[in-house]
Amino acid sequence: MVSPLPFGQARSIAASAAALVPVRRPLAVGIGCVLAEPLNAQLNIPHAATSAMDGWAITSGQQRSWWLRADGADRPATVLDPLAAGQAVAVVTGSPVPEGAHSVLRSEHGHIEHSEAQGAVLRADPGTPDLEPGRNIRPEAAEARVGELLCEPGQVLTAPRAAAAAVAGYDELTVIPRPRVRLVLTGDEVISSGLPARGQVRDVFGLALPSMLGAMGAELVGVHRLGDDTAGLVSLIELRFSEPGLSEQGCSGQRSWQTDGPELVITTGGTAHSRADALRPALERLEAEVLVGSVDMRPGHPAMLARHGRTYVLGLPGNPLAGFAALAVLGEPLIRALRGITPAVSSRILRASNALKGARSAVRLLPVHIREDDAQPLSHASSHMMRGLAAADAFAVVPTGGIAAGEQVECLQVPGSFP
Repeated sequence: MVSPLPFGQARSIAASAAALVPVRRPLAVGIGCVLAEPLNAQLNIPHAATSAMDGWAITSGQQRSWWLRADGADRPATVLDPLAAGQAVAVVTGSPVPEGAHSVLRSEHGHIEHSEAQGAVLRADPGTPDLEPGRNIRPEAAEARVGELLCEPGQVLTAPRAAAAAVAGYDELTVIPRPRVRLVLTGDEVISSGLPARGQVRDVFGLALPSMLGAMGAELVGVHRLGDDTAGLVSLIELRFSEPGLSEQGCSGQRSWQTDGPELVITTGGTAHSRADALRPALERLEAEVLVGSVDMRPGHPAMLARHGRTYVLGLPGNPLAGFAALAVLGEPLIRALRGITPAVSSRILRASNALKGARSAVRLLPVHIREDDAQPLSHASSHMMRGLAAADAFAVVPTGGIAAGEQVECLQVPGSFP
């Protein structure tokens, strides 16, 4: 049996994966992906001076009355002819102000008088500040000038950034796609509903992993349940999408811009060395390259990372806390690396509010609650338990000697807890 890899080395191997090839995607589809090109304004923003109020565009601020033109704007898209000296014209919020406008007199600061001799005359109320130059006018290019950098490559295209890209004139962007993940839940003893009988356990991974993977920036493209079946596991690792250009049925339904298998297969359970454990024999049959055979950590030491062609295979131990710890240790840097996020290895340094006891050997992953900058240890932290993790924000990385109260401790994200 090969010795477990040191904790830091295993993390570095997971973080060394190459980013996926950039693709061109519509803005709505690209949300959640990482930008592979700079986002520069393709026009001035706003690209025309517009009114910030409902009211009237007026000419000189030296006078307090104007001839009111009849062709005023009744909707934001209305484009008006230039104003001549002494004229005013009605505008609405968002409509382009005509050339020659000095300011916008808001509707509550003016009134209109009618007479047969003079027609409609707009008069400003006493004390209004709207006669100042540029008052209530949003200038052209106030937000950005054409060519100005709005967002650098390497940043995640969030929904607000996609909206900013639309304002900047984009329909599509070049992004690094989210890695597609197939989830294979193994174990003859695992049930997905009801009270477990003796020899049975409830499935936790099928319930929690889809949400966790989404929070990590991956795209779930298939969920499969399988007994302790080596041949079946081989088939699912090798499985390619049956319909070119489409993700597997039963998941997001979004179009995939690649036509082969997923970038990552995550298996749960079966990572140890007993006769019932299917992952290692399956990887041997596939002649897959084992990158991490096990990790020098508790819990979660049987975690595995392998590569079969272009597909990574991440094996999570079947005990709940061990499996989720392995996802934080190996899955998080792997997915960040595939997404092109730098640095791929992320953690936070906090203060241990209490003494943190280490394992007899290896690094200990201890669920902690974060309060301000303190990491508070939680009980019920054995590998088969969920109660401690349910209250946790992070895993504290505790060396064998432990950490004294008040000392600093590295903390890894529980997927979906903190950014």
